[in-house]
Amino acid sequence: MRVSVLASGSGGNCCVVESGRTRILVDAGLSAREIERRLEARQIPPDSIEGIFLTHEHNDHASGALTFSARWGCPIFASAGTADAVGLDGTLFAPFVRIQSGREGRIGAIGFRPLAVPHDANESVVYAFEADAARMIIASDLGRVEESFVDFLQGSTTLMLEFNHDEDMLRDGPYTWPLKKRISGGWGHLSNRQSASALERVAGPRLRRVVATHLSRTNNTPELVFAELAKALGRAGWAIPFDVAEQILGLEAFDA
Repeated sequence: MRVSVLASGSGGNCCVVESGRTRILVDAGLSAREIERRLEARQIPPDSIEGIFLTHEHNDHASGALTFSARWGCPIFASAGTADAVGLDGTLFAPFVRIQSGREGRIGAIGFRPLAVPHDANESVVYAFEADAARMIIASDLGRVEESFVDFLQGSTTLMLEFNHDEDMLRDGPYTWPLKKRISGGWGHLSNRQSASALERVAGPRLRRVVATHLSRTNNTPELVFAELAKALGRAGWAIPFDVAEQILGLEAFDA
């Protein structure tokens, strides 16, 4: 299974997951034209995408989904709540495929399983994807780490995990107080500390890569995230490669 991050952050999120001849998008938070441009820059034909998996309806995850789906005839996989929020009813644009938390499914060579998570959206989920003996988690936009989420991360070969903000930077930064409360609350985003703590609990012999995603450009830095990752994996006792996905450059393709 191969993964290529096209974009990651509050300005838009989108990545490609592929195995064999099966290619999917996970989130489509850029314009359809920009998604196409970034796909073509990586020599991925847009018409090779077989489905779009949405985590939730916020613009930085779903803004290009309907247009891309209509243009290239690929179905959108989403929870009922997300589908309702973006205006999908199964008859417009392309087929809507309903996913349900905890229920496994398959598209071509890729198996998938969603998990409902707490976020200020309409039925938000994170995903596990499985193929070629690999198990990859794509998890961002959740306000707190619940035991069900920790259990979901166990046994993964790759974790793409939100490291949204540094708590001190958020507290002392320029955002309004209501926005700070929304981000740091139980329905907002995971801080570096929260994600590092979860990672420390699940790191093990199967885990071979960690990618930090959805960094805030205002309330975080890659340097802070690298430091948290190094400390968490050091405490866990595992030497596992890690990287940070960027908003503009994304992250080049890697094996999950």
